[in-house]
Amino acid sequence: MHDTRLYIFKAVADRKSFSLAAQDLFLTQSAVSQYIGSLESSYGLKLFDRMHRKISLTAAGEKLYHYAVEIEHLYQEAEKAMRSLSETVSGRLHIGASLTTGEYLLPEILAKFNRLYPSVDISMDIYNTEQIMRMVLDGQLDAGFIEGAVELPASLEGQVCGGDELVIIAPATNDLFRECTTLEKMLNQRWILRESSSGTRTSFEAFLHRYNHDPSTLNIGMELGSTQAIKEAVKAGLGIAPISSLAVADEIQRGEFQVLPLTEGPITRNFILLTNRDKFKTYTTEMFLEFVLSV
Repeated sequence: MHDTRLYIFKAVADRKSFSLAAQDLFLTQSAVSQYIGSLESSYGLKLFDRMHRKISLTAAGEKLYHYAVEIEHLYQEAEKAMRSLSETVSGRLHIGASLTTGEYLLPEILAKFNRLYPSVDISMDIYNTEQIMRMVLDGQLDAGFIEGAVELPASLEGQVCGGDELVIIAPATNDLFRECTTLEKMLNQRWILRESSSGTRTSFEAFLHRYNHDPSTLNIGMELGSTQAIKEAVKAGLGIAPISSLAVADEIQRGEFQVLPLTEGPITRNFILLTNRDKFKTYTTEMFLEFVLSV
């Protein structure tokens, strides 16, 4: 029989916080504390040290955590086996995506997947590439979607699942570079860039390096944390910016931006599907991954 207390204990240990575990489990913090207290009373051992508003596992807690992980995996294996026999794809799927993939790649994919498997409850978090990688690494997400070439830790697996092109945009009224020109001639312009941990910024800087240009020499007027903020700043005439062609397709069609063509050619990049090699994959997760890589 499944011991709910053990499940809650593992959640607290993973999140290193009673309050964050309570949020994940849709419980009150006091309820989580009561479950942990009951578990400690049953074993007659203290499982967590609570000091200076931080918690850590005791020696007993560390040992119990090892078994909690094994037990959870066994339950998941059992559920996966039963679902595969009944060919039922259902349950909860928690994914994460960087801004470009989350806003422009995934909505259509998720809609198609949902039509095939309406019993799957999907939630999606959108952060920058670095944060999504960290969340997949920590086991908070079943899968993550990022853009650009990044160095992955050994425990993360990345598979290409599409791609896009970065374009350099300027206000439609800008007369500087109506014709195709070199990247070098653009470098002294005022640039508006995403934050350094974003996939768009990383891909653009990799392109600069490819043609022997140092990103640190760019005249960076602004660093902004969202695609929409970049677009608004360019519209206001505050500078030029590299941005996903998917994000500005409508504005370009309406004549709100002009694309500044480069003699070096297009700035292309891949979208990457991330999974944690060490995290158990439910039958539903495996079906989702298979679906994403097939569309």
